[in-house]
Amino acid sequence: MKKKVVIVEDDRLLALVLRKMAQSMNLNVVDIAHGGEDAIDSVNTHQPDLILMDILLADSTTGIEAMKRIREHSNVPVIYISAQTDDQLKKDAISVPNSIFLMKPVLMNELKSAVSGVQFAA
Repeated sequence: MKKKVVIVEDDRLLALVLRKMAQSMNLNVVDIAHGGEDAIDSVNTHQPDLILMDILLADSTTGIEAMKRIREHSNVPVIYISAQTDDQLKKDAISVPNSIFLMKPVLMNELKSAVSGVQFAA
């Protein structure tokens, strides 16, 4: 059975590119959310196996804040994909358990490696 993925990205074009990349890895993209609040709702609704998450989003909730709230009820792995170069932001992101940080622009082999490195729930 294909792993379910929620993509959280405020750049709609990049979200579509990420969807194509995920689909080419035989992942089932069940939703694309553009803001932190949408991400939380989407994860609650779809119960994905993986989240691909930007850090700076369309609303006032960052990807890191959204993941901290998601972690209150789910240990779904997250791959952050961000253009942010701030070291503290990266540390905050990977302080969330079961998370990986990738820099934009992300290459297909980097995403494949990250997906193979996450700990999926049994």
